Amino acid sequence: MSYFLALSGSSTKFSKSGFLLQAIGAILERRDLDFHAIHASDLPPNEPATVRIVHQFVADTNDQIQHAAALVIVTPATKEAPTLLTSLLKLLPDKAFAKKPVLLFATGGLPGHVAILEYELKQTFFRLGTKAIVARVHVGTGGWLIVGDDRPRLSRGAEREITHAIDLVLGSVAAADSVGVSASVRGAVARRM
Repeated sequence: MSYFLALSGSSTKFSKSGFLLQAIGAILERRDLDFHAIHASDLPPNEPATVRIVHQFVADTNDQIQHAAALVIVTPATKEAPTLLTSLLKLLPDKAFAKKPVLLFATGGLPGHVAILEYELKQTFFRLGTKAIVARVHVGTGGWLIVGDDRPRLSRGAEREITHAIDLVLGSVAAADSVGVSASVRGAVARRM
């Protein structure tokens, strides 16, 4: 069964990146697509006492990547490569992302930080088999609605931009139909068009 898989580089699950993951999951659910997430913060430290656990975590992550229809990278926007996300990506085998469309979502920071982030991760993405990012979206402070003590929600504009990016990926997955895309993803593309 195919699904979209997110790799989150946020240091905490209860951050805007975490709320963004929930919003992406809701958008995909409306398209009858499954969504899974792996948090780089769950990666144990690569020390002698935890080396077996690290290897198992990386093997499980790689297995989920291989079964995913598309990959969603969600990380805070910074001026340099995100440490947590980079530590996970460096452990993945070469070409792990081969033939997978990749979306890049960045939260916080400034819109220009997304280009810097992509530049910092360029060599890592290339090693993993990604030739190009299908879409990149920045969700800054203005992309959130916060009312009282409620959890942050995406603004309509941010949700439209994220939905458009997901639709681009669904289109690229449909174009890859000749290489064996799952029936569930083809069905979601057909309903969308």
